Amino acid sequence: MPPLILVVEDSPTQSLKLQLLLEAKGYRVDAVPSAELALELLNRGLPDLVLLDYHLPGLQGADLCRQIRLNLGTFGLPVLMLTADDTAEAQRIALEAGADDFLPKAARGEQLLRRVESLLRQSRQASELAALPRPLFRRPRVLLVGAGAAADATLSEALLEEGCEVQRAATGAEALAALDADGFDCVIAAVRPGDPGSADLTRRIGEDQNPDAPVLITLLEDDADAPDAGAQDHVSAGAEFTLLRARLRAVLRRRFLQQQQRRIAEAVREQELERLRLRAETAAAAARAALAEKLERANQNLEGALHRLAAQARITRTLTDNITSGLFMIDAVGRPTFMNPAAEQMTGYTLQEISDRPLWSLFTRGALDGSLPDAPVRERSGELRRRDGTVFPVAWSLAPLPREGDAAGTGAVAEIVDVTERKRAEQLQLMLMAELSHRVKNTLATVLSIANQTMLRHPDPQEFKAVFNGRIRALAATHNLLATTNWTAVPLAQVAAGELAPYADADGGRVGLTGPEVLIRPKAALVLGMVFHELATNAAKYGAFTTPEGRVAVSWRREGPAPESRVVIDWRESGGPTVEVPSRKGLGRTLIEGGIAYELGGRARLDFRESGLHCVIDVPYSELDPSVVPELGPEPVI
Repeated sequence: MPPLILVVEDSPTQSLKLQLLLEAKGYRVDAVPSAELALELLNRGLPDLVLLDYHLPGLQGADLCRQIRLNLGTFGLPVLMLTADDTAEAQRIALEAGADDFLPKAARGEQLLRRVESLLRQSRQASELAALPRPLFRRPRVLLVGAGAAADATLSEALLEEGCEVQRAATGAEALAALDADGFDCVIAAVRPGDPGSADLTRRIGEDQNPDAPVLITLLEDDADAPDAGAQDHVSAGAEFTLLRARLRAVLRRRFLQQQQRRIAEAVREQELERLRLRAETAAAAARAALAEKLERANQNLEGALHRLAAQARITRTLTDNITSGLFMIDAVGRPTFMNPAAEQMTGYTLQEISDRPLWSLFTRGALDGSLPDAPVRERSGELRRRDGTVFPVAWSLAPLPREGDAAGTGAVAEIVDVTERKRAEQLQLMLMAELSHRVKNTLATVLSIANQTMLRHPDPQEFKAVFNGRIRALAATHNLLATTNWTAVPLAQVAAGELAPYADADGGRVGLTGPEVLIRPKAALVLGMVFHELATNAAKYGAFTTPEGRVAVSWRREGPAPESRVVIDWRESGGPTVEVPSRKGLGRTLIEGGIAYELGGRARLDFRESGLHCVIDVPYSELDPSVVPELGPEPVI
């Protein structure tokens, strides 16, 4: 944080000039117009440097500097004195008052900044001063008693110039009343013969043993004798007030130093008491630790027993509150003596409602026959009837309670598990295995059919390899797409996009896909994936994909109301070479027309126009809908 500089200057113009100069250099600045306001700021927090005007209204700059130097907490605070009076006498007074440097106000700004930087570097604020009590700056409070009218005005003005707060009392009695109401640092009393209050005042102050009692300075008439008691000093009323002011400074300096010493001593005592308290707490903590160690050794057996009981309690809480299976304790004839919350929820009964009959009375199948067995029973199947009459499959286990000697068995712990979800999972697994077997057979049949048909039309091995690999990759791509959806349903757009992806360009100009979202089941995805592959392969060999300007647009729509609605897929090629009607029907055309008709109950029509191939596929939506589960059969999927 930048250094903080306190500017004490009564001229607003000069104060603003100094503030702008210092802030432009990066310093923080607090500015006040008088020494009294500066003391208030010093009480709230210390700056890093004080820039002090020599001539100030009220308390002068030299007097403020002396107060700063009287306090140990601010003894090393740098003070730079500024004045328009650049005489040697003014400089001497400022330096004797404790200023670190003296600079005329006419000095250039660069010279002032160099002095400020030098003083900040050479700051003598010792780090240990941070532990001292916070500085307490205040104006001395003086009670002026019994002075004449002329002396009162002149003396009051001199005291105000010394930075004092002045209160007046006409007689000694008034002064005693003021002392009872307020505290004063100094009492200046004129000795008046015949005024009994003056003697009472001097006696009262002289006998006061309070270290904060005010200092008494008596103001004597020229021919009066000094009183014997009470006053620490005497000044003749005819003397110049410069002598009084010098003596007042000395008296107040001694008083403020004594007050600060008391504050420091009190702070030291508090620190010592804090150290003693910490030492006592440390000793007490050591004693408590030793006692705790002895108690720990004395109670080891008890702690072990408590740990075992706590472990058993945790097991019991786990069994009764956390397990989802029903837990029962039954007596020798099978009547429940305990049920956990899961058992009550499973059966619909409370313990009081079934404690008078055997637990096996709730079973409709697989119950225990006869007396309790001597050995544990694991995972027996059965069926249990709830209170509402519903029957559900369960698996039950039984663990006889240990006998004591030759005594007969006292009961057992029975665990009943609702296996409804387990049975459903087993049935689902069987269905999935059958579905997997069906799909594997269909896939193998499809591969064999593709291989045979491709071989018939492409006897050349290299040609066969290229065509066959392309068709198998198309089949595999659709399989991969279905695998990402766990063979449930896939969007028609993704099936088409996957087969046309190798031919699309970066800006999407060669391939266009438009249509609403249509989800299709796995069988339809495999068929349409193969159809799109054959159409794309034909376009790459003979159609739109053979020229840079060629384009394929695929669109689909749903027509007609449910459940008779149909999905119409439109394949259009443009920008390719002139199309001629083929002289023979190849395997690709057979796969397109036969697969759509045989597997999906629809029809595919290929129109070999000169401008480009146009294929229209019309399929009943019921054949694509994934919500319709087809019956399993031995026939291949395409």
